[in-house]
Amino acid sequence: MNVDKKEIDNFDIYAHEWWNKRGPYKLIHNLTPLRVEYIQNSIDVKGLDILDIGCGGGLLAEELTKRGAKVTGLDASEKTIAIAKQHAKESNLDINYVCSTLESFIEKDKKKYDGIICFELIEHVPDQEKLILDISKVSKKKSKLFMSTINRNIISFTFAKVIAEYILKIVPQGTHQYEKFIKPSELARLLELAEFKVEDVSGVKLNPTDYTFTLSSMTKINYFMTSTKK
Repeated sequence: MNVDKKEIDNFDIYAHEWWNKRGPYKLIHNLTPLRVEYIQNSIDVKGLDILDIGCGGGLLAEELTKRGAKVTGLDASEKTIAIAKQHAKESNLDINYVCSTLESFIEKDKKKYDGIICFELIEHVPDQEKLILDISKVSKKKSKLFMSTINRNIISFTFAKVIAEYILKIVPQGTHQYEKFIKPSELARLLELAEFKVEDVSGVKLNPTDYTFTLSSMTKINYFMTSTKK
């Protein structure tokens, strides 16, 4: 199965903190508006079937649902999905949350989606190529795939791993494993093999003063990538 139990256990520890804007997921809260903007700049999600893989506590799923998308959120952490379901209920939002890996999900559900979101997940799975191939299986022709992850180089190691986790402590320790970081060229190659055409690569820049995010031409650390299923 394409899941790392140690990764899931690590996320389970902080599952109850997903909706705490000052907690360990503060940066995800701050990043969500930019994620929504990035997606909306490419497609109008209203009325579309969207699959959010690695949805976490549902921060992005809820924002897209508010904009009219029909969202299915997948996450392999039972505690995290429970939090996502509870918050959606409290917010009176209809979101289909499923505790599952993508691999297991497609064995039971053959539905294909208009848009796929896979943010900050590929650096947490054992088999990155299989993840992309599985995403291809649930993608309609001409559907959009939105991904984000961390580049692999000395700069990203310094800032995304050492400084973020151990010095500033704005990300829980153990969140990232450097060897799983992936270069844009490597991700693009995997996408091409899975019959996706890469259309955009944009860097993500963190403002160290207020911890907000903006798009950037610099992709040395975090980056977004948009592709279309051929």
